[in-house]
Amino acid sequence: MKKIVCLALFMLVSIQGFSQDMASLKANAQKLYDYTVAQQYEQIMDMAYPKLYDIAPKEAILETLKKSFEGNDGFKIKMVAAPPNFVFGNTKKIGEQTFCVISHDNTMQVIWDEPIPNLEIKDYTEMFKTAMKTENVSYDPANKTMNIKTRAKMIAISDNLTKKQWKYLTYNEQVFSKIFDEKIKAELGL
Repeated sequence: MKKIVCLALFMLVSIQGFSQDMASLKANAQKLYDYTVAQQYEQIMDMAYPKLYDIAPKEAILETLKKSFEGNDGFKIKMVAAPPNFVFGNTKKIGEQTFCVISHDNTMQVIWDEPIPNLEIKDYTEMFKTAMKTENVSYDPANKTMNIKTRAKMIAISDNLTKKQWKYLTYNEQVFSKIFDEKIKAELGL
């Protein structure tokens, strides 16, 4: 009888710990999305997986992020507040790390300083469709805005480096491959 009670308590604590962990995973994913829409760069950087800064210094990544959103070579990018419709994959323990692949909607605008000439609109539209892997791209000439809706992926990672807290990495194949090996990529189905 004692073994059954101990097993039941163990299961209850495990399930409760897992539920809290999933709750923090989901809450922090939403928080990261909200920070991105609000262009709160420092908060975005604080939630990033720390090994990202092995590829490039935090200050350089922060500067690139700011330039992309605030204006760079005739355009700026604005993330549009829209429901992200998160889909959370199963958490997966690989070695000493735990991962979760998260997909979500991204709605953004590229706001041009000058209108795109009519003869170039189709080329720009096709370029964004290819680069963003979406068919949902349109140009609004009155507002000089390219409107883009796409599905994006981010990876949540919890390990000793993050002190078992969830940190996030927007999925980009080149960046991911510099941080993690092919085995992890394959196990996550990326």
